Amino acid sequence: MNQCFRLLVIILGTAIALSGCAALSGVPEGSVLVGVYEGSFTGKFFWGTIQVKVYETPGSLLRQVSGWIEQEAEPGSYLNFQGALKGSRFEGQFTVVNGNISGELSSDGGLVTGVYNFTDWPFDHGTWNARKK
Repeated sequence: MNQCFRLLVIILGTAIALSGCAALSGVPEGSVLVGVYEGSFTGKFFWGTIQVKVYETPGSLLRQVSGWIEQEAEPGSYLNFQGALKGSRFEGQFTVVNGNISGELSSDGGLVTGVYNFTDWPFDHGTWNARKK
């Protein structure tokens, strides 16, 4: 009985983990990449690079946005985010940690600037900017 319970817990845990990863994939099928922006972020405790991708989404007035920040102190450690761009205003959420990110697209479409805020410890917050590649 104990072995069956362990096996059930392992199977259930694996299923939850895989479904969580699938939910993080983000961009709806049929979306078209229309912009890639790269830049930097500076916070109270962390700093590093940021990448933002903007997609046209079929059947929606909103443009889908996904991206990541990478801390300079921990190369290869990414915090992903997803959100939407309505007009020139971007609003998004981080996918693994609790926090939000927002920004504004410049009138010529060449620059996105904004702020981020983690609501989990260490409660870092700061600014970011990224230029279109």
